[in-house]
Amino acid sequence: MYKKRFLAERIKKALRYFPVVAVVGARQTGKSTLVQHEFPERKYFSLDSPEIRQVVETEPYGFLSAQKGPWTLDEVQKVPAVFETLKVMVDKDREPGRFLLTGSANFLLLKKVSETLAGRIAIFELSGFMLAEVEEYSPPEFLKNCLVETKLPSLEEPPSKPPLESLIKRGSLPPAVLMGDDELRLLWFENYIATYLERDLRDISQVASLGDFRRLMGLAALRTAQVLNISELARDAGIAPSTARNYLQLLEISYQIRRLPPYFTHLGKRLTKSPKLHFRDTGVALSLSGIMPQVSRLTLHPYYAALVETFLVEEIAKYFLVFEPQVRIYYYRTLAGAEVDLVVEFGERLLPIEIKASSTVSLKKLAGLKQFLKDFEKRAPFGLVLYLGEEIFQPASNILVVPWHYVI
Repeated sequence: MYKKRFLAERIKKALRYFPVVAVVGARQTGKSTLVQHEFPERKYFSLDSPEIRQVVETEPYGFLSAQKGPWTLDEVQKVPAVFETLKVMVDKDREPGRFLLTGSANFLLLKKVSETLAGRIAIFELSGFMLAEVEEYSPPEFLKNCLVETKLPSLEEPPSKPPLESLIKRGSLPPAVLMGDDELRLLWFENYIATYLERDLRDISQVASLGDFRRLMGLAALRTAQVLNISELARDAGIAPSTARNYLQLLEISYQIRRLPPYFTHLGKRLTKSPKLHFRDTGVALSLSGIMPQVSRLTLHPYYAALVETFLVEEIAKYFLVFEPQVRIYYYRTLAGAEVDLVVEFGERLLPIEIKASSTVSLKKLAGLKQFLKDFEKRAPFGLVLYLGEEIFQPASNILVVPWHYVI
């Protein structure tokens, strides 16, 4: 069953102007499904096919130049030589929309690719499902309005949504989301992780010990929504810090994790300079952590608060990636302990967002948000608190507390 992806319209527009368009993202986010469903008129080749891959590896220019009309090449990271060939072909003929690529690696982090096709390629990231895509409603524009209005914008009554706990358990990867059976979903996640270890890593880089890498992934999953301490992570995994750093780079290139950078200022404050770690998919994080299925009620587990933060940060990131790609996201933390979970930057405008995994909010626990609004009063006229309660209220004139389901 195909679910309409909001990113499709931007891809169609880019194909009218760029000779090469790429759709990238983690394995199983729906890239192949999207390009085949939205562009059925294009010839389609997949480098997952051993026969196609062998031909392209042996004679990339001969194969690609023999294809007439626009075509799609799936899982292109499997044959890196393709990128040099595309450069040669595009320099001869820059006809828009000739080549549509998909890949399970972040081309922007692969130096050779980004340099080879600079100025010739438009790259789009397809994340897992947005909640609005699954439930088939128009995403609310509240967050977008918060970036352009000087006063708190009004909120519309949201459509009904599944319980947050169930959304966190299923994650956002299409096969897991569309699978109705919880037991089968857990089995699917186990196989997804095994496939990732055995296939994607082999495509991107050699890993000396898959056991060490698997252990690091599990320990990293337990640290989602925490400031990243590579030395501590390496010690707990029993590997060298340099190895841990390389493994985290692989997780980032293959879209398994997000390193949310800290927001830097010139306020003279001592700020945390390490990134904050977020897993891109809470279902994968849960599977890696080993907590499920041992825990029947996830809401009672200490890990739940981190998963709530990760889930909402990722939903907000997906929203802006599609509808306002100029947005940049950060977190904020001083060494004195003042913290804001998410800082959204749009030009000169800042929107700080605090996330609380509770049904009540105390003003005393919003010290970091209040401090941020004081320090950046010209750029951030107000801030938001997302929580698990049902009431909308203002604990201060420049702070709005909103139930999570109103904004995604």
